[in-house]
Amino acid sequence: MAAILILKDLGILIGAFLIGAIPFCYILSKIVSGKNLTEIGDKNPGGWNLAFNVSKTWGIIGIILDVGKGYLVYFLVYNFSSQAYITFFGSSHNQLLAMLSGVAAIAGHNYSPYLKFGGGKGVATFLGFLFAVHPLTLLFIGAGMLLGLFWAKNMIWSVAMGIIFSSVFLYFFKDSIIYLLMMLLLPLVMIPKQINKSLKLSINFKFRKEETLKDLFTPKIR
Repeated sequence: MAAILILKDLGILIGAFLIGAIPFCYILSKIVSGKNLTEIGDKNPGGWNLAFNVSKTWGIIGIILDVGKGYLVYFLVYNFSSQAYITFFGSSHNQLLAMLSGVAAIAGHNYSPYLKFGGGKGVATFLGFLFAVHPLTLLFIGAGMLLGLFWAKNMIWSVAMGIIFSSVFLYFFKDSIIYLLMMLLLPLVMIPKQINKSLKLSINFKFRKEETLKDLFTPKIR
C-alpha cells in the first residue's frame, strides 16, 4: 500500500514537472513570428525575451500562461490529492505534495525536456505557484525582490530575497515547516538560471552588480 502511494506521488510530481516544462513563450514566438527565442535576444525562451524581441502583447500573454502553470499545478494537487494522513512535521499529505509539485513545475520551466533541458528563469511560474498558496504571498515576494533590486542592484539577490521573504511569511502564516523546506529547494532550481556564465561566480553575486536599474531589466546573453 505504501509503495503504491509513493509511486502515485512520484507520478504527480513528474506530471507537475512536465506541465511546468511546456514552453508557452517559445511556442508563441514560433507561431506569431517564426522566431526561435533560443537564438535571439538573451536566448532565454521566456516571457521577457518574447516581449523585448518579438511582441510586448504576446510577451504579456506568454508571462500570464507561465504564471498559470504554477498556479494550476499547486491548485490541482492541493485540492484533489489525499488529505488523509500527516506526512512531514505536522503537514498534511496534500500540503506537502502540492508544495513539492509547485517546485517541480518551476524546475520543469527552467529545465524543460521539450527544449533539450534548456528553459527560462522561472520567476513567472514561481509567482503563479505562490499566488495559489496564498495571494498575500505576492506582497512579500515583491518586497523581497524590490529590496534586492534597489539594495544590491543584482537579480540573483532579488530572486533570493523574494524566496526568503515569501517562505518566512508562509512559515508563520500557514504554521508549517514545509515552507522553510521550500526556501531550501527553490534557490537550487532558480538561482542557477540567473547566473551569467561569462562572468566569474564572485561577480555574479556581487552587491551593486549593475550600474543602473535599467541594466537589470535589459535581456542579456547568459
